[in-house]
Amino acid sequence: MTRPVFIAKTALFCARGDSPATVASALWNGECSAGQRKLGERAFPYFGLPLDEANWIVRAEQALRQVAGQLGPLPPETPLFIASSSFQIGHFEQLGAPFDLPLATASFSQKIGEWMGLNGAKYSFSNACISGFSALDAARSLIAAGLIDDAIVLGVELANDSTLAGFAAMELLSRTAGRPFDARRDGLVLGEAVAAVHLSAKPATWRIAGLRTGLDGYSTTGPNPDGSRIADVTVNCLNDANLKATDIELIKLQAAGSPATDLAEANALRSVFGQRMPPLISLKPGLGHTLGASGVAELAALLACLDADKIPATAGFSKVDPEIALFPMVERSTEHIERALLNLIGFGGGLASLIVERHG
Repeated sequence: MTRPVFIAKTALFCARGDSPATVASALWNGECSAGQRKLGERAFPYFGLPLDEANWIVRAEQALRQVAGQLGPLPPETPLFIASSSFQIGHFEQLGAPFDLPLATASFSQKIGEWMGLNGAKYSFSNACISGFSALDAARSLIAAGLIDDAIVLGVELANDSTLAGFAAMELLSRTAGRPFDARRDGLVLGEAVAAVHLSAKPATWRIAGLRTGLDGYSTTGPNPDGSRIADVTVNCLNDANLKATDIELIKLQAAGSPATDLAEANALRSVFGQRMPPLISLKPGLGHTLGASGVAELAALLACLDADKIPATAGFSKVDPEIALFPMVERSTEHIERALLNLIGFGGGLASLIVERHG
């Protein structure tokens, strides 16, 4: 038996605010300012959490407890699905060598459970930027199969020098701002986020109608420029939801301002949607690219926008790239959305699409 899976509640703590509703309001108001993070003699724009604590592990606890408070009381045995690109690398950096691996790595998931008051099963997912949707996929599958009734899917991405240095070394970071689909786009702007989604078999406003993941082996750093594998995953997601492309009313883009990935995503969308392109939106210019947490964080932010019927404009876009020939929303909208598609495209070839649909 396959059961529908609903989104009972969301929680979010990021640079734009300390709840999904606060973040949605900030995005609606066009807030997109970023802080700065230094790496040697270089400095990059960065969307950090509004926390002053210097100790990495204490800071992590503060962020996790903040999100747990938004979720409210939960049965302690509720399974926890944790998504992150970096887990506690920042803590290891602060400790300095030597440190114990891999036991120390696994211990962070246990610590997160303690902070959130959850002592049930814990599962960890770390496959770059699609980690959040991979965790959602696993939790959704277990609920749909009747093996569990509820799950918490958590996205965690906290500051560390290793991640920043890796992206900087590959010249993938912008020195100014994220400009999705823009002709002047020149790279990513990274950020922190902790976000959670409570999935349940009990009916709620939103349900996960479709979710599919895939892999593009074109290169180690980016997708095939023609977008063919991205299109395949999107079509698979539509089929999973038993929907047609024309049923989608809004697309939350991956688009983070990467010259190559933005183009590949645009090519994929043209392949799937043709001349009937739904409105497009990117949240990364306001939230930062929060890597392993981005799927859960952007889902929570988008649902809060849709609940309020206030879809923000995409910051950072002003000039159409003739090669892309698509552009995200540049004006705010109060359109009532029933179905939305969310895309993720990960470093290393990970791909994911998710469709949310209003219930009832």
